[in-house]
Amino acid sequence: MTERLDNFTDAAFAFAVSLLVIGGARAPETFEALLGSLGDIPAFAFGFAIMAMFWLGHLRWRRLRGEGGKLATLLTLVLIFLTLIYVQPLRAMAGATGLFFTGQGKMFGGSLPGLFAVYGTGFVAMAATMVALYWECLRNEAMTRSQRAEAVGERGIWIIVALTGLASILISMTRFGVWAAMAYSTLPISIWLFTRRHDWEGAKG
Repeated sequence: MTERLDNFTDAAFAFAVSLLVIGGARAPETFEALLGSLGDIPAFAFGFAIMAMFWLGHLRWRRLRGEGGKLATLLTLVLIFLTLIYVQPLRAMAGATGLFFTGQGKMFGGSLPGLFAVYGTGFVAMAATMVALYWECLRNEAMTRSQRAEAVGERGIWIIVALTGLASILISMTRFGVWAAMAYSTLPISIWLFTRRHDWEGAKG
């Protein structure tokens, strides 16, 4: 059961990544179209990195959790469901981000604060599901001390990720809404500060 569920999860993430593929579904038919599709590479890299972050988070959870129960199965299915929905605002966000940083990509034609709010909602929902998965993992009494310390650390990181997405949503609702996406730029710093303080091996008890 666990192996089939993990295969399903991998397939869902792979499908989501395929929707981010540069140039759309059709192969470029002219040199100009080829150059235009290459301009989507920064956006694709952004979207791919976000999907990889969640997939790797689930991979680490499975390594710590091992065979899960009904709650673990349900939460994994929720993550799959959210992934297949979240990929659409992720595509729009990736395009806007690529255009902002490199000048390459497609302009988002609607409200940027609205985009950031919708994107943030999906981001927070997926991060909160990861928090729930690691919380469920910590219910396993068979875990070793070091495994428990690692799971607590991973849960802490996903809490930071979720709170950062929530902060971005709140900013998007203010007159500074066009800058809401900048909240995500704080993640490397906040996660680094957390990991500096957390005892990953459980040596401190």
